[in-house]
Formats: sequence, C-alpha cells, structure tokens
Amino acid sequence: MNPAKVLKLLDDPRCSFTIVGLAILLRVFAALVWQYQCAASGVTLKFGDSQSYWTIAHNLAVNGEYQYGSEESRIFRAPVYPLFLSLFAWCEHSMIGGLAQTPFVLAARLAGCVLGGGIVWLLMFWTRQIAGPSASCLSGVLAATYSGAVGMSIFVLSEAVATPLFVLSCWMLWNSTCRCRQTQDPTNTERAGLYWSAGSGVAFGLASLARPSWGLWPAVAFPMLLIASNRNNGNTLALWVKIVCVFLASTILVMAPWWIRNFAITGKFVPTTLQVGASLYDGWHAGASGSSDENMEFSMNMMHRIVQEEALLANDVGLGLPLESTLEWRIDRRLSQEAWKWARENPSDVAKLGLVKFVKTWSPMPRAQELSNPMIRYWEAGGYLIIVGASVFGLYVLRKDRRRLSDAVWFALPCIYLALLHMVFIGSVRYRQPGVLLLCGLAGIGFSAMIEMVFPILKPDWASRQKDAVGTTRE
Repeated sequence: MNPAKVLKLLDDPRCSFTIVGLAILLRVFAALVWQYQCAASGVTLKFGDSQSYWTIAHNLAVNGEYQYGSEESRIFRAPVYPLFLSLFAWCEHSMIGGLAQTPFVLAARLAGCVLGGGIVWLLMFWTRQIAGPSASCLSGVLAATYSGAVGMSIFVLSEAVATPLFVLSCWMLWNSTCRCRQTQDPTNTERAGLYWSAGSGVAFGLASLARPSWGLWPAVAFPMLLIASNRNNGNTLALWVKIVCVFLASTILVMAPWWIRNFAITGKFVPTTLQVGASLYDGWHAGASGSSDENMEFSMNMMHRIVQEEALLANDVGLGLPLESTLEWRIDRRLSQEAWKWARENPSDVAKLGLVKFVKTWSPMPRAQELSNPMIRYWEAGGYLIIVGASVFGLYVLRKDRRRLSDAVWFALPCIYLALLHMVFIGSVRYRQPGVLLLCGLAGIGFSAMIEMVFPILKPDWASRQKDAVGTTRE
C-alpha cells in the first residue's frame, strides 16, 4: 500500500463530495420510507410537535398571523423553523388549499435532507482542519450514516434547521481564536477573529430562535473559548473579551426583532417562547417520570384553573380588575413557579429524576414508541456506541497533544451541555442527537488513529498534522 496514493485519494475533493452525496441520498431514501410509513398509519405528520410547526407555518402563509390555535397562543413556538416551513405551506395553499398535504410535507423533508448533507460537509471540513483528510473522511462517513443524524433531517422538527445553524456557529466560534492561520500582522489576525465571532453570533441567534434549548450554550462555550485561545498572541484575555462582546452583540441584533414583537404582545421580555414554563413543569412536578408522557395536558388544566381563579377574583372584588399580561404569559409563569416550588420542596426527587433523565437521554437503545421498528432501534444503538467508543479513543490518543486536544474537545462539548440541560428538562434520545452528530468529528480522529495502529504505513498522515492547519507555531 502506497501511503502517498492513499492520502492523495482521501485529500481529493471528490472523496468529500461522494460522502456528502451518500449522506443526502441516504436521507432522501429514509424520508421516502418514513413518509410511506406515515401514510400507512393514516397521518401525514406523526409527531405532535411537527403538527404544531406546520399549523403555525400554514397560518402565517395563509392569514399572515403567527399563532397556533388562537390569539392566546402567539408565542407558542420560536419563529425560525415555522418561517422555513411557511414557504412549503404557502405553495400548498396556493396549489391545493389544504393543510399538511403529503407532497409539500415531503418537500420540506427533502429540504431537510439537503441541510443534513451540508452539516456532513461542514463537519468534515472542520475535522480536516484539526486532524487531516483521513480523520475528515471517517467523520463524514459516520455523520452521513448515523441514524440519529438521518432522523434529524427527515422529521419535520426544528432540529432540521437548528442543528446546521448550531454547528456553523460552533465552527465559526472555534475559528475566531485564529487557530488555523498564521500571519505576520497581529492586527489582521484579530480583525479576522472578530469577523468569525460576529458570524458565529448571527448563526447562534438563529439557532436559538429555531431551537430555544441552545439559549444557554454561551455559558459553556465562552470558558472553553478562553482555554482554547491562541496563547501565542500574548493578549489572550483581551482578545477573548472582544470576541465575546462581538458574539453577544451580533446575537442580540438577530434576536431583537423577536424580542420587540413579544414585548408588544405581552408587555414582558420573552427571549424565546412561552413554553419554557411548560417544559420545566414537564420535568419537575409530582408524578414526573422524566419523559413527556402526559401529552402536556397539564397546560390545558392550568389554563382552566387560571381562568376560574380570575373569574372568582373578579366576582369577589368587582369588575375592571386589570390582569397581568396575556393568558399565555400567565400560564407560562404559573407553570414555571410551580415547577421551581416543587423542586425546592423535593430536592431528593429532583436528583433522582436527573439520573433517570440522563439514562433516558444517553441510553443506547431508543425507548420512544414512534421508533418501535427494531431495525431503526438497533441502527441507532449500534451507531451511537461506535461513535462514543471511537470518540473516547480519540481523546486518549490526543492526551499528550494539548493544542489539538483543546481543539477536538469542541466536538464533545455540546454533549456535556445537552446532558446537563436535560437532567433538568425531560429526557429523550431525540435531545442527544445534535451532540452525537458533532461527536462524529472526534470519532473520526479516533478511527484514524486506530487505522494507523493497524496499518503503520499510513502514519505520515497523522504525523503531518502536527505542523499543519491547527497552527504552524507550537506552544
């Protein structure tokens, strides 16, 4: 085996295009199969969340009203994914006039397939910058074929848009430390880092307006950013402060229109949606199981309770008593208050539920009834275990290379964030998928090292990365 020819083949752009093409084709096939299964079950959209996104998109496209159900539900979902779906809903209404017709839902799924292929390409590009072409190709194969990544692309769920935006934001934020460039002009280097930071903030703001659960990500990313900064600049802390400020400023600019709109409706600051209280209550209340197995019926029960309480109060003190904000806001606030009250009064149950949710989220075998197909369940479990095992080995082989290790940890950081987040909110295999997808980059590094151990003739590829894109000046 000629290592030069192997490396040349792996470094050929056609290799990357082939993997991305495979990713898109696999997702398209899965989308067609899934749509067929939905039709066989007598539905077009199988998940309740999918139905809510499509309903909002339909209302927006047809009536110009961003609401779900009624005017008392105008901040039910974050806007980016319904806006994305509104194009397909508008085409559906213009041509058919119905709601959630199969051809247009399928078109939305296929658009998600293309976005999924884009994630694979970006992940391969990022991995190549850190560890070279062999790790890049292996990470691409894993990301292309992992069932969780395929599912995020084909289900009509916000992950189809939120995950590409989040991965793009992470890569740009990592790039803002200027770890992949060498320049004789520190001013230009810093300016480039700020540009990358601004782009990362824009992508992050959009990702948070597609999937609000990413909203707390900077609390994890900013400390890592400081650790991973290019210490050779001599002004690590000053550069870090500038990058953080630019990131936050660009994020605020992107999210501000939604904040202003929500304030005009409620008179309150609502950063994402008015379902945060319901989500928190779903995870923290008497009888909680760690899963969302009550169909959020408590939200309707809470609405009836509040309406009855307000009616009784009005009868007691007379008419004309002003109510605070909207009914939607009052429901969200009450659910949040009761969740926190229960958590303070039952700390041991909170800890036990946290462990239950952790197991539900990170258990290899999915438990969701919607994924009861044994083939899909074993595909998910097998791919997940392979990715996690290869990632652990990747961290092991990088243990003596502090610089590349701090780069590769970016692939694992979202898993830590999601694990902590969903020990509070409900646990499900669905919520780990963006983190596992990013973990494919680290798994590619681990697999590359394994192959080199079996075929030492490929060692030059691994060794060459010591002086390549991660920085020609070593610490």
